[in-house]
Parts: sequence; structure tokens; C-alpha cells
Amino acid sequence: MKENNEFEKHNLAIDRNMEVDCDTSRQITCYIETWFDVDKKFGIHINDEENTWLNMYGKYNPYENSLRIEREISRNNGSEYFDYQPTDSEAQLIKEMIADKIREEYHQTPQKFCEESYGTDDIRDEHTAQSGQIFSVGSQENPLKQDEERTFTMGGM
Repeated sequence: MKENNEFEKHNLAIDRNMEVDCDTSRQITCYIETWFDVDKKFGIHINDEENTWLNMYGKYNPYENSLRIEREISRNNGSEYFDYQPTDSEAQLIKEMIADKIREEYHQTPQKFCEESYGTDDIRDEHTAQSGQIFSVGSQENPLKQDEERTFTMGGM
């Protein structure tokens, strides 16, 4: 963390599994790994609680260049949800990290990722599909290499 308590790149990691909002196809949700003292940053005092942890999610709209951070404090008896308003520099850092992860994993821009993922709930086919329809990730403009080809099943159609 910086002296002013702002995130730095080494404090965060973007998980490769992401979802695109199924209603609008304009928002990417991803898990943000927290590699910092969450008690100090957020003033929540959970480090000493057994079976308690913080999950943090980024909700990034690349069309509006907006970012919302949702925090979840998970305990054995339930969860609490809170939004966090990042500083401008934190928001810029996280948006860049999400875009970098999409380029690294999918060889796409965040906008293209939204367009190609629209209507799916699982880009990596890790959930059980319901409809049996198969779609490929990639396009003629941005094809994936043979060993990177991925298919996923669209559920709920």
C-alpha cells in the first residue's frame, strides 16, 4: 500500500474467471485477490475472527469506463456486502489490471470480451450447462490459437 493507504499493483490480483452481465452485456464482474491488510485498509477488524474473510469483486463497465468495487465479509453464519469507492488512481489501476487480464487470457479488449461473452454465465465451462448449446470464444478478427480454443455451454435458453 502507498503511504496514503491506496492500492498498488502488487496488493491485488485479478482472477482469470470473469462473468459478463447477462442482462446488458456491458459489465464484467471479476474476483479481486487481496494481498494487503484488509483490516488496515477498510477498518473492518476481521483478521482475528476465525472462519472470517473478505472477498472483493470488481464490476467494470468498459463502455462507460466505470468501476464499482463490492466487498463481502464472509462468516460461517452468513455474509455482509459493502461497496468501496476507490480513489481515482485505484480505479484506474484496477481497470487496467482487468483489461490486462482479459488480453492475457482471451486476447481481446474488454469490449470485445463483453460482446463475445454476452448470454453466457461461464466463459470457461466450469458450471453445469442446461441448454446444450455450444459456443466458441474467439472470432475471425481475433481467433484463438488451436491450444487456446475454448467452448462453453449457454445455460437457461
